[in-house]
Amino acid sequence: MKNKTTKNVLLAAMLLGSAVFTSQAQVTIFNENFNTSSPFPDGSSLINNDDTFGDTTSFSYGVVSGAGVGGNGAVQLVLNAASGSDGYSGASVVWASAYSPPLSGNTLSSLSDYTLSFYAQANAGSLALFLQSWTAEYGSYQGQLSTYPGVGYGNDLALNPTYTLYSLNLGNASIFQSNSGFQPNGGTIQITFQLDGGGPTPYSDTLDISDLQLTMVPEPAPVTLCSLGGLAAFALLRRRKN
Repeated sequence: MKNKTTKNVLLAAMLLGSAVFTSQAQVTIFNENFNTSSPFPDGSSLINNDDTFGDTTSFSYGVVSGAGVGGNGAVQLVLNAASGSDGYSGASVVWASAYSPPLSGNTLSSLSDYTLSFYAQANAGSLALFLQSWTAEYGSYQGQLSTYPGVGYGNDLALNPTYTLYSLNLGNASIFQSNSGFQPNGGTIQITFQLDGGGPTPYSDTLDISDLQLTMVPEPAPVTLCSLGGLAAFALLRRRKN
């Protein structure tokens, strides 16, 4: 009877140990508050890619001090569209991560381990995102991840007139519907914020982006604690013998 009880104790300890999971600490890859003009202290910068379309007549962008969340700065994009035959418009601004040194800490290759977050507000329109990655400092191109579907338009993020937090897991295919080989562990990551105008022209739409952050949070990993369970059982056996 005693031997059977001993075996049951040891088996229970081993099973309990094998069911334990641990989560690794969150790593912040970049955290840009736009509190200075571009280029920023961490080496990142804003880039005018001259990407306008539709009935857009002009657009401007820049950093507005104190316009962000909690008194931080904000990137502001202003889109102007006149009455035209297209009936739509759009413009974008690009944020590029540190040129020198390249990003570090983003060691995992799974998109699901990364979350892109930022605050945004706009008086009208919607937001499309395009992420591109390179090795090192704009080394080899590693593909693009975007909210656009593989073919056609759509899947924009809705915008609100007050700051709203967007926390987007890069592995969420319902949000990022197109992926041409984007690698989150590249040395350079470039993000395009595209404001798509809405409503009948003419109009002037303003988009503000604040507190841009990319974090890496590894999925919880199973840890086998059979050795610890065995030690516990061994200690119990010694106590019974004594």
